[in-house]
Amino acid sequence: MLPKSQVLIVDDEPDSSEFVAKYLAHEGFRTQLAPNGRDALATLINTTPDALVLDVRMPGMDGIELLQILRSYLRWKDLPVIILTAHANEAQEDMVRYLGVRRVFRKANFKLSELAEEIRTALGPHEGRRNA
Repeated sequence: MLPKSQVLIVDDEPDSSEFVAKYLAHEGFRTQLAPNGRDALATLINTTPDALVLDVRMPGMDGIELLQILRSYLRWKDLPVIILTAHANEAQEDMVRYLGVRRVFRKANFKLSELAEEIRTALGPHEGRRNA
């Protein structure tokens, strides 16, 4: 039996992050929440998840600042990051793509199943499967 893959969800909107976390847990992932980039960085110092679902706009340290820090360290350089945001503008989307995000999802019109599949794709063929 494979261990469950861990996904860190970084979002300042608890309703959104908890909803995504519950769905991903149902899909076979272990999830952890952080309300902003600063708290996510503190979490990442102690543990490295298998993937990160990240909002762009957050108080304190936003998603772009967190990504810039992550990509500057070898430890997190290749960490799969998927953006889930409601408010990113075109320049912000260009920046996160430059920083190596896998995909940008808009909160207004995304499917949880597509987010889960994108995470599975990022982790490889046998990661994060239900009953794993």
